[in-house]
Amino acid sequence: LPLSDRGTYLKLGWGIQRIDVTPPKAKLVPGTYKLRIRAGSVKGSNPNRHFIQIGHPQRNNGVMAGFEGKPISGHQVNGTIENPGIIETTVKIGADTPREFSIQERQPEDRNLHRKEFFRIKQENGYGYPPAVWVDWIELEGPIQRQQVPESVVTRVEPEKTINPANEEFIKQIKERQERFKQWKKAVDEASKTPENQAIIAEIRKTDRLIDHPNRFYGYADRLKGTPNPKDFGFIDSKKAAASDPSRSKNLALHKHYASLPHRDTGTYLKLTLGTGRVIVPRKKKELQPGNYVIRVRVGAVKGTPASRRFIEIGHPQRVIASRDWGLEGPSISAHQVTGTIEEPQIIEIPIEVSSDTIREFAVQEKQPNTGKLKVLWDEHNKLKKENGYGHPPAIWIDWVELEGPLPKEGTKSGLARTLADNLIGSKESESERARKILLDFSLTAFRQVKPAPKFIDQLLALFKTRRAGGEPFEVAIRTPLSVILASPGFLYLHEPSAEKQRRTLTDRELAVRLAYFLWSAPPDAELLALAEKNDLHKSATLRQQVSRLLADPRSDEFVSGFVHQWLDMERLDFFQFDTKLHREFDESVRASARREVYESFAHLLRDPEAGRLGKLLKSDYVFINGLLANYYGIEGVTGEEFRKVKLPAGSPRGGLLGTAAIHAMGSDGVESSPVERGAWILRYLLNDPPPPAPPNVPQLSRLADKPITTRERLRAHQEEAQCASCHRRIDPIGFGLENFDAAGKWRTTEVHRTKQRRNWKINKTWKIDASGSFHNGPEFADYFELRDRITEREPDFARGFTEALIAYALGRPFGFTDEDLANEILTAAKAKQYSVSEFVKTLVSSEKFRRK
Repeated sequence: LPLSDRGTYLKLGWGIQRIDVTPPKAKLVPGTYKLRIRAGSVKGSNPNRHFIQIGHPQRNNGVMAGFEGKPISGHQVNGTIENPGIIETTVKIGADTPREFSIQERQPEDRNLHRKEFFRIKQENGYGYPPAVWVDWIELEGPIQRQQVPESVVTRVEPEKTINPANEEFIKQIKERQERFKQWKKAVDEASKTPENQAIIAEIRKTDRLIDHPNRFYGYADRLKGTPNPKDFGFIDSKKAAASDPSRSKNLALHKHYASLPHRDTGTYLKLTLGTGRVIVPRKKKELQPGNYVIRVRVGAVKGTPASRRFIEIGHPQRVIASRDWGLEGPSISAHQVTGTIEEPQIIEIPIEVSSDTIREFAVQEKQPNTGKLKVLWDEHNKLKKENGYGHPPAIWIDWVELEGPLPKEGTKSGLARTLADNLIGSKESESERARKILLDFSLTAFRQVKPAPKFIDQLLALFKTRRAGGEPFEVAIRTPLSVILASPGFLYLHEPSAEKQRRTLTDRELAVRLAYFLWSAPPDAELLALAEKNDLHKSATLRQQVSRLLADPRSDEFVSGFVHQWLDMERLDFFQFDTKLHREFDESVRASARREVYESFAHLLRDPEAGRLGKLLKSDYVFINGLLANYYGIEGVTGEEFRKVKLPAGSPRGGLLGTAAIHAMGSDGVESSPVERGAWILRYLLNDPPPPAPPNVPQLSRLADKPITTRERLRAHQEEAQCASCHRRIDPIGFGLENFDAAGKWRTTEVHRTKQRRNWKINKTWKIDASGSFHNGPEFADYFELRDRITEREPDFARGFTEALIAYALGRPFGFTDEDLANEILTAAKAKQYSVSEFVKTLVSSEKFRRK
């Protein structure tokens, strides 16, 4: 194979070929390491094979035999051999961790099927699987110090050195094209006068009445005889040449006007129209690590500018087409008033936070009107253009823009780290006093600001002294009493003592703890505790504001995963091992991504008040996926491990919970889809109409397993007994509406009947799927799409079930009849806000039941 002198190819052949990273064991001390792989996919290879796995190597008698245990992680290979990408991941080494790592192509889970396929291909080409992944190099760096803070860097953009020259170059190019057009046009006009060409023009005029318009006429030049070749004048074809007609250069006057303005030697002017003029602050993605940053803009308003245009906004640049200005990606981060002038500019500072999924570019532009007012903006621009020739005059002048960070974060240390840092060895206090202060401070933090009893601290200190007397150093001796704190009831249980067994209102400190554990599954932070200290947290406005803050914080991911897992019974996703002969692509990586898709979809609605309508979990025109799941769904244009919002094409079955692989995988047994499980799941979780438990002595369908009959025919057996028919008349028809999804959530139009013969499956019958049905005593549906629409129409029922699940999760007990009033209160408030997901949470937290013990 080529390029073997610079790298190697991973082999998928039998025996599993891998690349091992085996540094000297003495150098691999416990800690956190960075593992990087520079790799690319082979052109023309199957995209399903563009994935690698990382794990610990297994050796059987010296033979390379895959991984020891499960892989550590899986990654998509987005680069090519010509342009490889670098995959970086974190690995941890503990005292018992193997001191080697391996990289291999993602393996099929069915080894027997893999082996047969290998030998089948080998009979065709002589060697088996062709290579799919090429590896340039692998490196392991570490141990990485946890306290290591990236160096803060300032990136400054001087727009007069970038934007202004580009504007002048654009003007120059337009003028050159117009001059070439004039020369070409003159030759075309001359050639068009011949009788032969006049006859051709007359024929074209019969079908195109607008041919006599200059822009249209020159687009037909290539159909005339004897006309000059546009390529001789630097144009691709006649239509491209006609586009350079000076009469069509609508924006040249605007560019010329901006090029003539003063102060362009030290700054630039933002354009309100023309695709939105921006100043972009780039930083290499690898350099822009997660953390806190600040953007500074030195800016001034043009003299005479109306007050309505003295604003700028900061956001992430949108690039619909490469190198084109198209405003900001999504809503702006913030907007700011410009009070300075060109003569006396002001410096505006904007703090921003960069997370792992933040776009790594920032842009500054003049504040844009709302989407609904864009037409008004352009109407005004065209009106002004008739008056002055160029449209809106400039309003904002930018001297420079800079991005600084990541900045050291004040107060980032918490818990034990902060306690130890505040009591460093070397202080003037005695060793015993230092130990007492560490134990007291850490107890106060661990017990969530409940002051420990003096006797408890004395006992901990005595334990410390005993360890010291035994010869242990200070840092080791302090560990035992710290462990006792973390094993004590004060840490393991929430401190909410009752008042003589009577219901009472929680104190603000107790409310802070309950709120933090509800939405973060973690202790309250300094801001919550400070509000509790001031006795302000219980106030309705303050409480709602804190709910918004806690939900916006990444720590609320714990609430998302914990609540959604409990609400939708996602434990079922791990019930079955999928038959790898039938569902080869549904491996553990896809299973994990499918689960994450559901979490990300809910988190998006929870944190976006405008888009956060609960009904979008029933039907939406977007999905949250990564490259692996996009490949599984057959959605193009998505690569990488990062989950992101992806717009769906019209007619897609994806979007909403019923379009996710996770929900359909839960409604199967790992081999076949189960209309019964799926129908019952919809009734239980989407329609809030759960069917009763199955009665004893249910007739088994296994007696029909070998008969080549359709799913509908097989499930009719449920209705042979009266006690079964009453429920299955409600359940089964809904489940039939989802039969276009196979057991692993892939879309299909036909289904087959199979029987297992030894290790293989034999197909006995194939039929076209009929996804029609009807709700019991309700509307009919012709297919899956109509079923989804009928379910979406029952958003109030969905909201009711969601509310009951939320109350149960927040209060830590099952929903009961005594909670009916609370559920109605939450539903009324949420309905008034178009069923905003965050409104459900805010109303619940503000309720008396949440704030009382």
